[in-house]
Amino acid sequence: MSEESIPSSPSTSVSIARQPIFDENRRLWGYELFCVGQGPMAGPDGERESTAIIVAASAYMGLQQILKQGHKLMLNVDEIGILDDMPYALPPVNAAIQVDEQVFLRPDIPEMLGRLKSDGYLIAVSGFSGDRQFDPLYGLADIIAVPVIGKQKAEVATLLATIHDVDARLLARRVDDAAGFAMGREAGVTLFEGSFFKQPDTITVHKMTSNAVSRLKLLQRIEQPDPDIDALAETIQSDAAISFRLLTYLNSAAFGFSQKIKSIHHAIRLLGWLKLKNWLRVILLNDMSEAAAVPDLLQLSAQRGKFLELVSQRHDFWGFDPESLHLLGLFSLLDTMLGTPMDEIVTFLPIENKLKDALRRDANNEYLPLVQLAQCVEENRWEDADDMMKRLNLNREKVAAAFREAVEWADQLTSMGNGEPT
Repeated sequence: MSEESIPSSPSTSVSIARQPIFDENRRLWGYELFCVGQGPMAGPDGERESTAIIVAASAYMGLQQILKQGHKLMLNVDEIGILDDMPYALPPVNAAIQVDEQVFLRPDIPEMLGRLKSDGYLIAVSGFSGDRQFDPLYGLADIIAVPVIGKQKAEVATLLATIHDVDARLLARRVDDAAGFAMGREAGVTLFEGSFFKQPDTITVHKMTSNAVSRLKLLQRIEQPDPDIDALAETIQSDAAISFRLLTYLNSAAFGFSQKIKSIHHAIRLLGWLKLKNWLRVILLNDMSEAAAVPDLLQLSAQRGKFLELVSQRHDFWGFDPESLHLLGLFSLLDTMLGTPMDEIVTFLPIENKLKDALRRDANNEYLPLVQLAQCVEENRWEDADDMMKRLNLNREKVAAAFREAVEWADQLTSMGNGEPT
């Protein structure tokens, strides 16, 4: 995509990013979808794209896979989207239609929401206030999003007590750590959204397995500046699991090669070492990970890596190496994925010491603000992201474009890694 401008057509300027939602047992319940493009990056008076419209008008790369797995999709729908029947772009068995309380006060909206509910759609409420004038909306609701960030347990309990005899699941947003998750669950919350799943569970932290160590050593080899391709091919081919996944993928209909790929050497010649290396990074992280939320963490790691690479390329005054920043993003969730302290993991990583300090979250590290920016954007915290971009002197349009491209790139790459070519 060109750096000069962001096209106005939704099909080219907007991508759909997803935020996972977990239940009280930390099982994946579904995803909230949000637009990446001019909408979130626009000023207070800027127009914002409707997620429902974009989903209806485009072939969202991960949509079919999510639906096939039976997970829910939560869409934020405004007044126009409801009146234009945009929610009907998705099957009711998988969709939760989310509306802000204030939308409910507008003409015809209560009737339309009632029709959606009778047609099988879940109704979710955001902007919860507990105001009695919204009791009819709460009565329709299957899910009510409750703001819990910065609140103590007693405050959350008091807030929840304002929900008057409503038979709805409670969704806590911006749950940032395990303590917040535990507090919400004790208060009766059953759905959770936030960065808590990216944090390592200190109760289950353990030493790395021999499998994880061997995978990290292979990562060291493939990241060498001038690798011996023949020797690497032999090493990869000796690993049955990785070889099988690579050859199965390359021999799928997605590539349509006229001849069957029979060896890793042959695969490298056809695919090219750079593409193969990107794929191998994701496969190796997937194979060594022991976290419950592996698919989402894997997707997020790949997305962060590409995002940081593109941001550094398009703001070269920083003087950072894009490839190094790609690895920083890719490795930034390894402590959660492996259940192992980052201090132990970084001893195996093929990166410079400053990058290792960033992974350890050294507050004075020059790379850390970029990792924090990536987290703000992926969590749809655009106001925080905007503040950070101003402090870092980053161009908003270039950052938005980088994130859109990173989302699409990670979708493609992780689909390849799962053996499901796009």
